[in-house]
Amino acid sequence: MVGSRTAGPAGLDEAQRVGAAVARAGAWVVSGGAVGVDAAAHAGCLEAGGRTVVVLGGGLDHLYPAENRELFARIVESGGGLVSEMDDGRRAATWSFPKRNRIVAALGEATVVVRAGAGSGALLTAGQAARLGQAVWVAGGVAGDEGEGLRALVAGGASVFRTVEELASGLGLDDEGDGIAIEAIDPRNLGGEAATLLGALDREPRGADEVARRAGVGPAAVLAGLMELELLGLVERRPGRGFARREFGSRGE
Repeated sequence: MVGSRTAGPAGLDEAQRVGAAVARAGAWVVSGGAVGVDAAAHAGCLEAGGRTVVVLGGGLDHLYPAENRELFARIVESGGGLVSEMDDGRRAATWSFPKRNRIVAALGEATVVVRAGAGSGALLTAGQAARLGQAVWVAGGVAGDEGEGLRALVAGGASVFRTVEELASGLGLDDEGDGIAIEAIDPRNLGGEAATLLGALDREPRGADEVARRAGVGPAAVLAGLMELELLGLVERRPGRGFARREFGSRGE
């Protein structure tokens, strides 16, 4: 879920309600952790007892923006996560936010844009999602500058929702806590770094640093890779203990 950093109260309220609805349905919220719509979506997810992922624009040792550090801590404590492709020591920069948006899109099953002006970075995320073949949903009935980017996305084929319930139905979310139906992933079909990381895991929980050493993967890449495996249902996070491999075919907790 993405949107403007300068969204007004109505936009922030909508982002929070959508984040909560997604969480109640058993799905995760992925966003960029920025002020505005991103933070509201993360917060709504947490308040509903869900899990959420922040894709940062800088290294994991330079959390940005500073005013969201308490939110980031709550996300980690709740079993969500912070991910970044940037090395430690790298600060977020103007160019790094558009670059990270492709990761926000790739981690999702669909992309929801709540508010977006004509030059909003959320439009880049939506464009990447469309190129990946994902559904793109935008809030309808948003007048003025905050809706200019949304109207452009609709003109390009994005779907419109006017209520949270309408969006939930369009995303295929249900009331049973099953989330979005995802085809089972056979670990034998994995390749590259994902297969290497999965091979470094077993049923005994291991911290990210230990997994990185066993797999020979850098610390920033290992966190992003473990999060991807978790979203695929192949890895489970055990708070305070680390990551463990799930038995093939098991997608439950």
